[in-house]
Amino acid sequence: MRYAILLFPALLLAACASSRLPAKRGSERPMAGPEYNENVPEATPRETVVLVADGLLKEGDSLFGQNKYDEARRKYEKAAEAAGNENNEQVLVEALAQVARMYSVEGKFDEGRPWLARAEEHADSEEPLGWSRFLGVQGRYFWRDEKDNDKAKTTFIKMYEYCKEKKLFSRQLDAAHMVAIVAPPDEQVEWALNSIDAAEKAGEKGWLAVLWNNLGWTYEEQGEYPKMLEALQNARKYHYEVGNDLSKLVADFGVGRAWWRNKDFKQARNWIEQSFEQAQQYHADQPDNTEFTEWVGWGNIYLADLLVDENQPEEALKRYKAGRPLIVEAGIEDWWPEGLKEVDDKIAKLESADD
Repeated sequence: MRYAILLFPALLLAACASSRLPAKRGSERPMAGPEYNENVPEATPRETVVLVADGLLKEGDSLFGQNKYDEARRKYEKAAEAAGNENNEQVLVEALAQVARMYSVEGKFDEGRPWLARAEEHADSEEPLGWSRFLGVQGRYFWRDEKDNDKAKTTFIKMYEYCKEKKLFSRQLDAAHMVAIVAPPDEQVEWALNSIDAAEKAGEKGWLAVLWNNLGWTYEEQGEYPKMLEALQNARKYHYEVGNDLSKLVADFGVGRAWWRNKDFKQARNWIEQSFEQAQQYHADQPDNTEFTEWVGWGNIYLADLLVDENQPEEALKRYKAGRPLIVEAGIEDWWPEGLKEVDDKIAKLESADD
């Protein structure tokens, strides 16, 4: 879960996303944060000034990598202002695009679109870092805002080919895994496996966490449950090597969900209950963190699904009703209304059975 982690839910990391959205598919970016390999020449007085904007951009990326979206957005806004003052078009495009992306993470597309439009005005295909970053955000708006997977796929393939030519390997992986998310089902696995192969060769553990995660949820959608389990176990391994508390929590929930899909209810209960307890603890420590709120919600819902299979409909109904307001509080109506409808349908089914 884009952090999404399930077919019933499934971003995040960040970006994420996806969903093919947070609870549905997984992060939209690597766990360790994007790597841009920007080489800055020995500074002259003029270049020292330019480094102000460049440094602000990097600080924004760092905050984004920690899921601090509001703080990251403000830092990107400062980077854009500084870049404009310094005539630094590369950082200006990247910063403007990232402000738009921070709004998109929160489902505030109307607020983000003017920033994306400004990025497009300044974007130049002759400047690889700005152009590739712009394409990555533009594709996400086609996908999440316009719900146009064909336009998103075309944009991400364009980004993939461009980054391959310019040797921007991390961004090439980003483009490939986004194609795997938005492509038709018969193309998703091929793109995902190719991306995993490239990430393994490059030793990109952060990307491997995301790519295996999203592949696992693709397998769930296709009913390939043994493959789902294997993929999400691989994802968990990398999440635990490079991830944060949230990504590890999501990975554990994913493994529990996969055991449930494979009808091993004992394993599923062990994993889901332990993850649920951890989610509740994180939520108690950080009650304003909506991502932990969301996962307390999904924990209730996953347990409800398990209770249905264990022929305990009354307890399942209680869990569904406990989880629903929490995922609503986390904003599911904005980023995955279909997932909310699935929960509502399950509640309605159990309530009608009582009648």
